[in-house]
Amino acid sequence: MGLLDNLLGAFLKLTDPTPRYTGSRCLVEKYAVGGCDACVEACPYEAVDLAHFRVEIDDTRCTGCGLCTQVCPGVALEFPLGPLQEALDKGRGQVKCSKAEGSGQEVLCLGRLTPGLLAEAASRHGQLTLARGDCEHCKIGGPTVPQALERVVEEARRYSPEFEVAVTTEALPGVAVGRRELFQQILGGTRRMAAEVLPEPPEALVPEGAGEGPALPAELRLRRVAALRSQGEVRWPAVRVLEGCTLCPVCANVCPTGAIRREREEGEYVLELEVSACTGCAACVTSCPPQVVELVEVGRDAVLAEEPLELYRGEPEWS
Repeated sequence: MGLLDNLLGAFLKLTDPTPRYTGSRCLVEKYAVGGCDACVEACPYEAVDLAHFRVEIDDTRCTGCGLCTQVCPGVALEFPLGPLQEALDKGRGQVKCSKAEGSGQEVLCLGRLTPGLLAEAASRHGQLTLARGDCEHCKIGGPTVPQALERVVEEARRYSPEFEVAVTTEALPGVAVGRRELFQQILGGTRRMAAEVLPEPPEALVPEGAGEGPALPAELRLRRVAALRSQGEVRWPAVRVLEGCTLCPVCANVCPTGAIRREREEGEYVLELEVSACTGCAACVTSCPPQVVELVEVGRDAVLAEEPLELYRGEPEWS
C-alpha cells in the first residue's frame, strides 16, 4: 500500500463518525441468553441495527456522540481513547463539549467519555470539570447526554472511589497557558487528528508496579490503572460460581472479553476468572444452564493479582 493509499485511509477514518466495532466482544454475536440491545436503546438517532445478529451502524444517521460506547457491556463499540485522554490531560482535568461556551480543551460530545477515561484522569488531576452545551437542542448527542454522563460518573467511582467531578453549563474557568504552550497547541492540531487513527490510548498508561497484566481493551486498561492508583475501596465487578456447576463451557464461551476461562488439568476442569477483564455484563449469569453463577464485587488486590481467580474445580459427571 502506497503513501497516497495510507493518507486516504487515514482521512476516511477521521471523517467516519461511527465507532469501531469488535464483533468477538458483542453479546449478540456471542449468543448470550437474553442478548443485548443497549447500543440500540442508547442511540438517539436510530443509527444502530441488530437485525443481522451483529451491530451495524448507519453512518448517515450516526453523529459520533459516543453514547453507544458508554453502555456497551463487552466494550465491543469504542472510539480511539488516545485523543480523549490527551484532551483531559492537556486541560488538566477540564474539558468541554464542542457546543459548550468558551475556550479550552474540547471533545465532540461528552457522550464519548467513558468510566475508565474519567477514573484514570481523576487519578492524575483530582476533581474534573466537564462543561456541556445545550444538550436539549443539540444535534450531536441530544437531551439524554446529562443522564448518561451521570451513569458514567457513578461507574467511574467503582474504580476510583475518590473520583469527583463538576458538570457545568458555564464557560470553563480555564487553565493558564503561556505563549509557548499556546504555540505548541496550535502545532499539535495535526498531531491530534492523526491520533484519531490510532486505536489505543497513549503510551505510559501503566505506572510502576502495575505489572504487564492481561491484554485488555483500552477502556479496561484505563480502569485497571485507576484502580491501582486508588487509595479507596475499589468495587470491581466479578462473578462467583456456586455448587451445582456442571463445568460446561457456556460461561467461558459467552464471556465477551475472555475474562472467564475453562482449563483442563489432568482429570479435572477448572473455571478461572481474570478479574481485570470482567465488565460485569452478566452474560455468564443469564446463560448458565444450571443457574449457579452470580455477580459480586471484589477489591483492588483481586484486580491487580498476578494469577487468575479460581471459580470452580472438579471432575464433571459427563467426563
